[in-house]
Amino acid sequence: MASVLLWRVLPLLALLASFFLFFYAQNSSKLSHKECSLLPHQSYWITSKRIVTPQGVISGAVEIRGGKIASIVKEEDGRGSSKVGHIVDYGEACVMPGLIDVHAHLDDPGRAEWERFPSGTKAAAAGGITTLVDMPLNNFPSTVSQETLKLKIEAAEERIYVDVGFWGGLVPENAFNSSILEGLLNAGVLGLKSFMCPSGINDFPMTNASHIKEGLSVLAKYRRPLLVHAEIQQESESDLELKDGSHDPRSYSTYLQTRPPSWEEAAIRELVTLTKKTRTGGPAEGAQLHIVHLFDSSSTLDLIKTYHSLMIWCK
Repeated sequence: MASVLLWRVLPLLALLASFFLFFYAQNSSKLSHKECSLLPHQSYWITSKRIVTPQGVISGAVEIRGGKIASIVKEEDGRGSSKVGHIVDYGEACVMPGLIDVHAHLDDPGRAEWERFPSGTKAAAAGGITTLVDMPLNNFPSTVSQETLKLKIEAAEERIYVDVGFWGGLVPENAFNSSILEGLLNAGVLGLKSFMCPSGINDFPMTNASHIKEGLSVLAKYRRPLLVHAEIQQESESDLELKDGSHDPRSYSTYLQTRPPSWEEAAIRELVTLTKKTRTGGPAEGAQLHIVHLFDSSSTLDLIKTYHSLMIWCK
């Protein structure tokens, strides 16, 4: 009786063992949650008729191993070789390196209802962006010290789907305290950001020329940029006209009149004067200035071109 029972149980045990080995193999090939991959495979191929490479657009395949590009094979070169592993064919869709967005607002912690790390980084991945650099305001508290940067990083842990870097904030409360700024830079921020007009965020007040001068002197040691929202508020004719209430507040043209080009030009003229100190031999040699979202592409862009020898960039 015992031998009969044993022969009946053995096939069942063998079946259970095969199921165990199957699921173990499946799970062992998957990447851990901490690794960045849109496909749950250690090794796979991406094929397309349009793959963008440094040498041009080709038809072929990209081999991925362990989350990294292992090889790129042209179609004519790979016809005789076998592709081992999972294959994803994108047909005529373009396969290209991921884009980098250096001006993003991911508002965790503090203002998650505006944009969370998961939603913002998922949207980036869906649009082909694989690296975001987060601005220091909109989250609360703003990223203006090593302690507030730590809060930002903690909020991002296990909740991001693309690579994320951080800018630090240059504000009046830290501009004259080099230890705070150096603490931010040593902790890993890629540079600093400031506003020359009200930012709209209470704990991120505007800076003046003195604050920016101090920020540039610290940044020079690290060879990292200062990003500036370049507008200085001035009373203008357009402002006076808007106060009579005759303009539609929902109109985009009305909004444009509230931000006249003269504000930007005044700010950039001041920045040009400050940036002269970044020349070779100057007190802020090595510092770089980046003007974010340039508004007036006529007079202000020409002004920047006039001083092309200075370390000034714009977008």
